[in-house]
Amino acid sequence: MARAVPRIPPDRDLSIDFVRAICLPVVVLLHALQMGIAGDPLRAFNALAEWKPLTAITWVGMIMPTFFIAGGFAGITTWRRVHGAGGSAAEYIRGRMLRLARPVLLAMLAVLLTLGVLALCGADPGFLRSFAFRLAEPLWFIAVYAICTSFVPLMAALHRRAAWATYFALAGGAVAVDLADRYLHVPIGALNWLFVWLFVQQLGFGVRDQWYSRRPRWLLLLLALVAYGLMAVAVFGMGYDPDMIANLNPPTVLLLLLGLAQVYLFTLLQPTIRAAMRMRPVLVTIGALGTFGMVVYLWHTVAMAVVVGVQLALGLPFPPVLTPTWWITRVPWVLAIVVVIALLCLVVPRLERVWPPERRRSMPLAGAVTCAAVLVVSVGWVLTQGYLSWGTGVAIALLAAAIAWLTAGGPGSSSEPQPGAAGGPAEVRAGAPRPGPGAQA
Repeated sequence: MARAVPRIPPDRDLSIDFVRAICLPVVVLLHALQMGIAGDPLRAFNALAEWKPLTAITWVGMIMPTFFIAGGFAGITTWRRVHGAGGSAAEYIRGRMLRLARPVLLAMLAVLLTLGVLALCGADPGFLRSFAFRLAEPLWFIAVYAICTSFVPLMAALHRRAAWATYFALAGGAVAVDLADRYLHVPIGALNWLFVWLFVQQLGFGVRDQWYSRRPRWLLLLLALVAYGLMAVAVFGMGYDPDMIANLNPPTVLLLLLGLAQVYLFTLLQPTIRAAMRMRPVLVTIGALGTFGMVVYLWHTVAMAVVVGVQLALGLPFPPVLTPTWWITRVPWVLAIVVVIALLCLVVPRLERVWPPERRRSMPLAGAVTCAAVLVVSVGWVLTQGYLSWGTGVAIALLAAAIAWLTAGGPGSSSEPQPGAAGGPAEVRAGAPRPGPGAQA
């Protein structure tokens, strides 16, 4: 990458690549620290559940809204490219789902393989069940991102025709769901998986159209402070949990407000970020993180499983969580995970090259949406039930069937792949930052 000459497409904003790449290590670090293993017999659990300082950290460190903002920027950029070349919503969804489903299936199979090796080596079944459940938790992002990505053609049309009405409708829906769930005890909070994250994705559309960058800097700072102020009102005046991680399941209006604060702060920092991206070392580093973004996100759970397996095989102790010894041992723990991830970045892309190319056959919109739904249901099952539940094999088989359909296409006549679809022409040469989770291309 350092030797190649980057060619950046004119519709690519490197500040988006920067924030997405920087967010990846934050996610990996958080998940690594959350993996608590202790007790007799050993069990896996959230090590940071009782660590009070984390609550304040999440007001800045909860960066998932930024991922969805970047995903919105990426989604509408690619959709406009596909649509401008005569492509359909079905082609867009097909290409995006195929690019997402293939690496997800490989990573899930790798987790199952690692757990199988641990079982064969005599690991306690109770520990494996708790550990498998913890390893499945990061899959929530894949399920929600697949839903939001499938909505991009529709939401882009609404953004073009009635942008403000769309923003207010999504925000109003999120507030109404929260109030009904919290005060009327109507169990509809799960609807905010849709309202909240579609709203935050829509903020990425505004970034793409330079809505915020045209505003005075003092106004952006003021709006960010107002968003944080409203979050404080919700926490201290309405009883919302101050921990942003606790507001993830299901999402609450606090994450909607946090998304607003982050889009304003990101816009304030964009000139500085773009200046940094003109320096080759930064460009190459961010490019590397972007190139292997999907590997890092999907396979860091595999890396944790490998490190735990080595630790069990060597008979190394698992100190009680949050003790001084535990904190000291987090350094080699995290470094070991990083080493395994680096090795996986050398291997996984080679595995992914064996996938057959996408056939040049059109696919009906209903078929593409069905495959997206299968991806969400399959990942959702493993997420909620863990990797070692009875239905995991069925979920993986359904996901493999969806990938086969997305690859084969049809029923329909042969067609040329549209720009942005899986199997289409490469959009950047080596050296330019490549997509991670929520890819731009």
